[in-house]
Amino acid sequence: MMSARMRTAARAWLRHDIRPALALGLAIGLVLAAWQAGSAQSRIRIEGVWARPGIAAGEGGGHMQPGPMAGTSAIYMVIYNDGADPDRLTAAEADVARAVELHQTTIEAGVSRMHQVPHIAVPARGKVELRPGGYHVMLIGLRRDLKVGDRFPAALSFEKAGRIQLTVEVKMAGH
Repeated sequence: MMSARMRTAARAWLRHDIRPALALGLAIGLVLAAWQAGSAQSRIRIEGVWARPGIAAGEGGGHMQPGPMAGTSAIYMVIYNDGADPDRLTAAEADVARAVELHQTTIEAGVSRMHQVPHIAVPARGKVELRPGGYHVMLIGLRRDLKVGDRFPAALSFEKAGRIQLTVEVKMAGH
């Protein structure tokens, strides 16, 4: 049988030695939870971001660019997913255009056609290339001219990784 003095000593030992261990365990758990919550975005990498030059749409002092692509441009890049789970690019934003859409160019019966898509899949441990003649972020109704060397901000929204800010440089294709 344990004496009152031994019980008091045991309680004191538990109070002093377990509390720091519990606090440490809780702190480690919170750090791991925060890391996991932020890990989706950190696993998406975006490289080689550029846009083709474009002339602003006729309104607001810009000049109308002749042809069916008047007032448009497109943003291209490579999106890498270093994570174990797939993700999807679901939207894009850029103040330089009145509308920003996700598009894909396909060849149908020998004719190149461009159409809007609801999302662009980014495979786990893989990449997707947004390039001329394929997937791209379409800028419609340019608010200002985009000249070679210009830079502008844009943002991409991913299903899991959330919102990622970009700086886009205007370049000629192949440069």
